[in-house]
Amino acid sequence: MEVEAKTVKLPNWARGLAVLGGIVSLIAGILVLVFPGLGILFVVYLLGFALTLLGFERLATGIVGRAYIFSASKQPQTQA
Repeated sequence: MEVEAKTVKLPNWARGLAVLGGIVSLIAGILVLVFPGLGILFVVYLLGFALTLLGFERLATGIVGRAYIFSASKQPQTQA
């Protein structure tokens, strides 16, 4: 099985979003290290938010009846 990977330049809005996500992750990590109790509360809310988004996504997929499927292509091996 062969998986091809290539790099592409992200649009400016995506780069900005990635930087913002990194900053938020760093601040959250520092807060969890300083206040462990806050970390437990943060994980509970983060898990609740993620499960809510997953529920909406699964509901929409079920209603629409289509889903994105990703697969790797299997290339025949050649002998040199």
